[in-house]
Amino acid sequence: MDLNDLRRKRKAAAEAMHAAATAFDALEGDTATTPEALAAAQTEFDTAKAAFETAKASVERAEEAESALALSATSEIDTPPAGGGNLQPGQVANADAKGADTGLMVAALANAGGNRDQAVDQLEAAGHTQIAATLTGATSGAGGVLIPRPQSEVLIQLLKPKVVVRKLGAVSHDMPAGKLRKGRTASAPTAGYIGENAPIVESEPTFDNVDQDFKTLTALVPIGNALLSHSSVSIGMMVRDLLLDYMALREDLAFIRGDGSGNTPKGLLNWCLAGHKQTGIANTVAAVELALRKMVSTLDDANVPMLNPGWIMRGATKHFLASLRDPNSGAKIYPSIDASNTLHGFPIETTSQVPNNLAPGTATEITFADFSEIMIGDDQEIRVASSTEASFVDTNGDTISAFQRDLTLMRAVSRHDLAPVHDEAIAVTTGIGWGL
Repeated sequence: MDLNDLRRKRKAAAEAMHAAATAFDALEGDTATTPEALAAAQTEFDTAKAAFETAKASVERAEEAESALALSATSEIDTPPAGGGNLQPGQVANADAKGADTGLMVAALANAGGNRDQAVDQLEAAGHTQIAATLTGATSGAGGVLIPRPQSEVLIQLLKPKVVVRKLGAVSHDMPAGKLRKGRTASAPTAGYIGENAPIVESEPTFDNVDQDFKTLTALVPIGNALLSHSSVSIGMMVRDLLLDYMALREDLAFIRGDGSGNTPKGLLNWCLAGHKQTGIANTVAAVELALRKMVSTLDDANVPMLNPGWIMRGATKHFLASLRDPNSGAKIYPSIDASNTLHGFPIETTSQVPNNLAPGTATEITFADFSEIMIGDDQEIRVASSTEASFVDTNGDTISAFQRDLTLMRAVSRHDLAPVHDEAIAVTTGIGWGL
């Protein structure tokens, strides 16, 4: 049972304890309650309290154990001692090596066919003693090996600059119970002036919920077996980068355009309100400028706080906008794109996961959002498994045999979800010929 399972058990115990306390209070307030019923209710509450205390202690022990692992082996990479000799445990030489310990774990697990104990022995033999010690404490099972939380958290943090929604400032948080329910204001309270001694007009805001449940992201990462035969920091960094690149591409697609079906996250496009969408916008200077200004003003008029706004688009769309010129003077319409990578004063991020072949075949999307209003719930854990016999479909749609190509397929699994605090914080425009 991992830490998240223990936290879920603690949450369930707390809810049972709360229900028992509520029932006991109701009985105490009922004059018809018998002493026997009160005694039974007290016993039920005491039992629920004891179960909660046990669950709480289990979580605290597991958290202390993870903290100890983090202190002893967080992102430590082995480097050769001065003067040569065998590899000895050492500290990270520079920030570029951050997370390479996870890459070495994954490479060792691939070499060992997913057998954790054999992977530990291989790391020990190569001199990576601290990484081996960390992997020793990892949970293994039919679904693969769960990379220890401190290393998983480092890898998830390294995703931030690669996933445009994360990079633009979406708020990440842990969802230890597997589900988050966040209350939000659906309609705000009102305020107004009144005359002297006049009664204050009642005003009640209304509330609803934003639900997030874990969606499981899987990424298949092909690694050449010739490379896996080496156990160096550079190989660890290469495997780390492969994991990050494959996971980042899939996260981008889900967070931007996911429709929420098939156990996938619902992306910004499908959270966006119908009134915040523009379609079929031509690529003339006047049409483009009107559409972009409307996107910004739509959020402003909806009282979105605009704490961390930004744009998401294809690279070709960014270059198209940067090349737009005034038909009369020839001056660039948006010189800030080349000068500071901003549009109307807000940062731009590009990704190939935004399509450029939408109807009528040459259309693409541009998204504007206040990312302080966008929440990403993370499991903060990554599970890996390997196979040398499986096949995979590459980006061209071709089926590739790992055995035939002498590859090892690593499957990385993480769980997360995305939801806006307020749907009004997103605007999307579909432009025709904006990415040509």
